[in-house]
Amino acid sequence: MPSLPTELSTGARRTFKALAGLALLVATFEVLRATGVMPSTSVPSTTAIFDALMTSVSEGDMGPAIGNTALAWFGGLLLACAIGIPLGILVGLSDWADSATRRAVEALRPVPAVALVPMAIVLFGIELEMQMFLIAIACVWPLLLGTRGGVRAVDPQQIDTARSFGLGPVATVRRVVLPAAIPAIATALRLSASLGLVVAVGAQLISGSPGLGNLLVTSQNAGRNDVVWACLLVTGVFGVTINLLLAAAERGVAGWQQLSTEGRR
Repeated sequence: MPSLPTELSTGARRTFKALAGLALLVATFEVLRATGVMPSTSVPSTTAIFDALMTSVSEGDMGPAIGNTALAWFGGLLLACAIGIPLGILVGLSDWADSATRRAVEALRPVPAVALVPMAIVLFGIELEMQMFLIAIACVWPLLLGTRGGVRAVDPQQIDTARSFGLGPVATVRRVVLPAAIPAIATALRLSASLGLVVAVGAQLISGSPGLGNLLVTSQNAGRNDVVWACLLVTGVFGVTINLLLAAAERGVAGWQQLSTEGRR
């Protein structure tokens, strides 16, 4: 077990690298503006973007937009988990179910979720339900396929041993299959979460549904390029935060299996 000073020094190094990367990104952005690669007349400075962000937050435009996007993202991802994970377990355990659903999955998975915006508007209007539907459609496939792969990778001997001890199908899935498939499910969830944010903002851009995408479009139409870039900044921070939180949760939930695998090596 690493000592506390070692853990602190490791955390400090990671923080320093993250801040250095952020500073390099800001410097590159300003250099591109200064050299004319990005026209300074339409691309605001970093200071102007942050000022616009603070103004949007204080005036009340940015807060509701972030809240609507977060709510749609969470609801759609939750719906995708409720559908994709159980279905992935089913097709992972049953060759018959896998064969029966394979062609449908192969046909539906390549369809972009944003291409379904007109149909979703007809079904749900332009409110949050429409965004949740599209996010669920986009996120269900990584979750289904990731769960299927994790279940398929479970050692059959573990399942046979559980059955020999008298465990029924439900108990076998709960005590053997799910714990073994958790790393694959956690990875699929992290990928789906990032995809869900992209779909949420994209749906708002196209449909005018409330959220960061809608605020971006209305700001662009009003000639507020600083607010447009502020929306892009918030979206990026939102995505990074989601990824960091889910990566930490993935290490907490599935890290013991990774350590066990390394120990066996």
